[in-house]
Amino acid sequence: MRIRTTLLSLSMLALACAEGASGYGATPDFAPTGGIRVASGNGARFNANRVVGPKVQLNQRSDGTWGGTLYGNSRTPTPIDATFQGGEFVGANIRLTITREGGQTQIFGSVQDRIVRFELSPTQIRVFTSSSTRTGRSETYVKLAGQGEYGGPQSLTLEGEAQQMPPTPAFALAVVGAFI
Repeated sequence: MRIRTTLLSLSMLALACAEGASGYGATPDFAPTGGIRVASGNGARFNANRVVGPKVQLNQRSDGTWGGTLYGNSRTPTPIDATFQGGEFVGANIRLTITREGGQTQIFGSVQDRIVRFELSPTQIRVFTSSSTRTGRSETYVKLAGQGEYGGPQSLTLEGEAQQMPPTPAFALAVVGAFI
């Protein structure tokens, strides 16, 4: 047991060192335009064609489709292979609709056979997820005084482009990666 704990600790240290100053597992060629940081250590950074975080690694391919992995509640990555058209992701292990109306961005559908719904506005962020292994999640985060800061069950910070809550594919995938 002690050897296993030591090996696990060394693996975690190696992973942390590999992340370097970029964080979230980013590589030097990745220049994020926005991010979602959650106190639990989850979150994701994104730009127009890439999303990187502890639970999400997705890229837009040259043909416009999106591919990569999500970890969710398991240690085994779930492959994602999807198209994004007309505000909807449709593909393997993901079906999401993204809308923006009246200053609110809504992201809803299913990911990894789990129902998800995210409602983001300048004053609050609401998170709803189902789970086959537990009761799911229903959380509300309210806007705090700091730029991009929200408080709720834990602190949450929107960085860069994420503060505008755009109805873009990368932003939606970052939200999923932060809360799945």
